[in-house]
Amino acid sequence: MGAGTRGQQVEIVVVDQGAFGEAALEHLLRATGGVARPVVGLATGNTPVGLYAALRARGDAAWIARVRPFAIDEYGGRGDHPCANRAYFASHWEAIPGAAAVEQFDPDAPDRAAECGRLAAALRAAGGLDLVVLGIGRNGHLAFNEPGSEAGSMAREVRLTEASMDAARGCWGDETPETGLTLGLAEILGARTALLLANGAAKAGIVARALEGASGPGCPASYLQRHPRAVVVLDTDAAALLRRGAGAIRRD
Repeated sequence: MGAGTRGQQVEIVVVDQGAFGEAALEHLLRATGGVARPVVGLATGNTPVGLYAALRARGDAAWIARVRPFAIDEYGGRGDHPCANRAYFASHWEAIPGAAAVEQFDPDAPDRAAECGRLAAALRAAGGLDLVVLGIGRNGHLAFNEPGSEAGSMAREVRLTEASMDAARGCWGDETPETGLTLGLAEILGARTALLLANGAAKAGIVARALEGASGPGCPASYLQRHPRAVVVLDTDAAALLRRGAGAIRRD
């Protein structure tokens, strides 16, 4: 799409923090309900924990078994490190009864470029993403597509920004990786539905920039403005700086 092209208006859902996980689950189910074997890209971090907890509480092992899950990124550190995304998925996704193992990047692969190509090829063979669950970095990154990433970027190893490394240091400490493996914006924006989740006041500024500012590589999340089916679930704190009348659906 051209730089000035937009998709349909982004659907913005604003809820109280206590309803955040259930609201995210509602939109995940809505986007995948008619798909026989939905291919879903999964984010890590604190933001989607409520979604995964709501899926577990739902207790529908038959439905979750239909999902073919793909990781959207991985740190470039040791794969067996407790802060690696694969450890996160073991705790939050693969612990859900019936859930299939997540198809992931292997950061221990001897050729990381080939490893990125392998996962991208597996995703293409699966038919691409029906839904991608996304968080948003405080610098506007999607997965590890840092500022400067173009909409046509493909799966690759990237150098992390200082902001991303700072966010990781609380867990990784002195072993904080300087690189990450990520699906590109082409694979992410190619999802039939993009579901962006953000909560907390610390995300309010970047959420407003991504949804209401200029769309371009300076804030990769702003490319969602161009997506034909983007849904954003926010808690009231993360939505605080959106302009009045921004098209949000408010649910008390």
